[in-house]
Amino acid sequence: MHRLLTAILTTLFLAAGAVRAGAGQSPADTTGAELAVVPAGIVYGAGELREPLGLDVDVRGFLFVADAMAGKVFRYAPDGTSIEFEAPPAGAGIYPIDIAASGTYVYVLDYTGNRLLRYDYKGAYLDVLLEFSHFQRMNPVSVTTSGGGRLLTTDARSHRLTVWSPLYEIEIVTGEYGWAKGSFNKPSKASFFDDERIAVAEPGNRRVQVLSGAGGYERYLEPGGAAGWNTPRYCCDGPGGILFVADTEAGTVHAFSAQMEHLLAIDGGPEGFSPSAVAAGWNDLLYIADLRSGSVIAYRLLFPGN
Repeated sequence: MHRLLTAILTTLFLAAGAVRAGAGQSPADTTGAELAVVPAGIVYGAGELREPLGLDVDVRGFLFVADAMAGKVFRYAPDGTSIEFEAPPAGAGIYPIDIAASGTYVYVLDYTGNRLLRYDYKGAYLDVLLEFSHFQRMNPVSVTTSGGGRLLTTDARSHRLTVWSPLYEIEIVTGEYGWAKGSFNKPSKASFFDDERIAVAEPGNRRVQVLSGAGGYERYLEPGGAAGWNTPRYCCDGPGGILFVADTEAGTVHAFSAQMEHLLAIDGGPEGFSPSAVAAGWNDLLYIADLRSGSVIAYRLLFPGN
């Protein structure tokens, strides 16, 4: 069942600890006008992860990984040591497809259970924060937090985006199936900008939209080159307002400036990769989950003057 669900989600989205990156795991240095990305030489979860679909990193430098096929959640410390999160009590296994960290809490999206689980950052299970089955036509495939305590969820079945208040009440529901501006086709991940605008990755429409904080359409983001998007699956905000977008089947991660200008693309080096998720930390590290190697690869972000 999990293998079948994995295949469906991939179509829609489309050695524990730290080790030195080997051949095919270190892309060449990539430089844009406002940013350079170089391999940090560290890979997390090699030999431990099976299907890393969700990533986030907190202010302590802990990296959190949702491993869907394994039904597990891991936390990696900056030195590469890892712990596995507790399983929910008295229940069946989970299918964690996304994860978000905020303050002392870590939110795990369990797709099979259609619920949002809450943990502390040490991996202790706390409670079920949201039961999405209590809401009409809601089965989210992603969760994202903002600094102000709001949540974003995207729903690939109903083609909608939901903004949740810090009290976990619905603020905005927007979107419907279609190609028009502000409509969606299987939105797989959304991310807040610093000014509360929202980026939405849509593999179904092969595009990335930018919405206002109220959910209104503003513009599309275009990658460099003539090929356009293939399957933009995941996005995250980073230092300096930079947005990173993982185009899974294209084997590329794109970076955009706060002014929505394309800065550069990371292509995974000679052997390439299959980037399923991205997370950017306060320590100027970029983490990319790679389905091909079953690991998370770290890169150093270099800004002018660094």
